Amino acid sequence: MVIWHDRQRLGSGPFMPSWSGILLICLAMVMLVVGQMGAELFLSRTSMLVLLAGLVVLVFGWAFFRRVLFPWAFLFMMIPIPAIIFNQITFPLQLLASRVATIVLPWFGVPILREGNVINLPRMALEVAEACSGIRSLMSLVTLAIIYGHLMERRLWVRWLLVLASVPIAVIANSIRIIGTGLLVQYWDPEKAEGLSHATWGWIIFVVALFMVYSLHGLVRLISPDRESRNRTALDRGEMPAGHLALQRVLPKVIAAALLVGGSATLLHARGRNEVFPSRQPLDTFPEQLGEWTGADVPIDKEALQVLGPGDFLLRMYRHRTEPAPPIDLFIAYFPTQKAGDTIHSPKNCLPGAGWAPIEASRVEIASPGHPPFPANRYVIAKGESRELVLYWYWAHDRGVASEYWAKYYLITDSMKMNRSDGSLVRLTTPLYPGERIDAAQQRLRPLVDDIVPQLEYYIPR
Repeated sequence: MVIWHDRQRLGSGPFMPSWSGILLICLAMVMLVVGQMGAELFLSRTSMLVLLAGLVVLVFGWAFFRRVLFPWAFLFMMIPIPAIIFNQITFPLQLLASRVATIVLPWFGVPILREGNVINLPRMALEVAEACSGIRSLMSLVTLAIIYGHLMERRLWVRWLLVLASVPIAVIANSIRIIGTGLLVQYWDPEKAEGLSHATWGWIIFVVALFMVYSLHGLVRLISPDRESRNRTALDRGEMPAGHLALQRVLPKVIAAALLVGGSATLLHARGRNEVFPSRQPLDTFPEQLGEWTGADVPIDKEALQVLGPGDFLLRMYRHRTEPAPPIDLFIAYFPTQKAGDTIHSPKNCLPGAGWAPIEASRVEIASPGHPPFPANRYVIAKGESRELVLYWYWAHDRGVASEYWAKYYLITDSMKMNRSDGSLVRLTTPLYPGERIDAAQQRLRPLVDDIVPQLEYYIPR
C-alpha cells in the first residue's frame, strides 16, 4: 500500500543496478540456512526481508532502495518477536496490568487480593494470563500508528509522537480491559470473564485505543496546523521521465541471484532429514529414592501444562528420611523439540507471576561427582513472610548452563551438528527457615543435587 501510494515518485529514475546486492543475498542465504538447520525461526523469517533488500539493490540500486526503505523496514513488524524476548516482555506487562487493576478496582467497591498476576475477587480468581498481557494489542496498535502516521502526516515529529503515544495508550486500554472484566465478574456474571464475552470486550477496547490515537492526531493538528505547502511537485505528479532498466544490465545479476537461492534450497533439501529423537526414559520413572531423600509426585494443573506446552514434566517433593529438614521440590521440564519456536520459560519470569517477589539473583557453580562443574542460577524469592531458595539451570546433551541466551546458542549449534533441538530445565526449590542464611539452605540442597545430576542422562539424553 505504501509503495502504491508513492508509485509516481518511485517510478522516476534513474535506476543504477549494483552488484553489491549479491552480498545481501549471500547474507540472507546464510541466515536462512542457519535458521533452518539451527531451529531459529526468527533468523529464517528475517532472511526473507534481507533477500528482498538484496534483490532491490541488485536490480534497481541503492538510491531506489533508500526510497523504499520505510516500506521495507515496516515489513519487520510482521515477524513475531523471538520467544526468548517475548517472554521477558509479556510477564512485566501481565504484572503491570494486574497492579493497575489492584489499585483501581477497590475504588468501585471491589475487595481484591493480588498474588503475582492472579487477582483474587470475592466471586472468583482472575488470572492475567499471557493473552491478557496486552502485548498483541500493543504490537498491533504500534504497527497501525506507524502506517497511519506515514500516510496521513508529513511532519516527522508528529509521526514519532503518534508511535510513542501508542505504547501508553495500549497499556492503558489493556488495563481498562482487566478492570472492566473484574467489574463484570463482581457485579454481573463470572462467566463474562471467559469465552465470547471476554473476546468481544477485548475488541471493543482495542477500537477505543485506535480512536484515542486518531483523536491525538486531531488534537495535534488543531494545536499545530501543518502550514507547509500542499502543492504537488512535478515529481509527485509524475512529470519527470520514468526510469527504465536495460535488460542486458539486469539479466546477469538476476541469474546470479537465482543460482544463490537455488544452491541454498538444494543444500537445505539435502540436509532436510527428519529430526533425531534419541530414546530416553519418561520422567515419571525418575527415582523416588535418592540417597537419604524420598520423593512423592505433585500433580501439575492443566493451566500450567498449557503454558508449558508439549513436553515431559516432573514435579516431585523430596523429604529427608531422618532429619527434620524442609522439603525440596524438584521440577524438570523436558522438551523433545524446540523447532516450532517454543522455548523454555525462565523461572525469573514465571515465579513473579505466581506472587513471588525476587530478593537476590546470583550464579553458583555446581561440581557434581563424576561430572565437570557447570554454572547454575541461585534465586531467592519471597511472598509475605515466606522465603524460598531456587536453584535452576538449563540442561541438554550432558551440558548445564545458567544463561538462557547460552542455552539458545547451544540449541542452534547442536541443531546444526546433531539435528536435535531437545532441551530441559532443572529446578530445585526449598523453603528457608526464619533467619536462615541462604548459603546454609544451599548446602542443604547440595546432597540432593549430587544425586540428581548423574540420573539426568537417562531422562535427558546426551
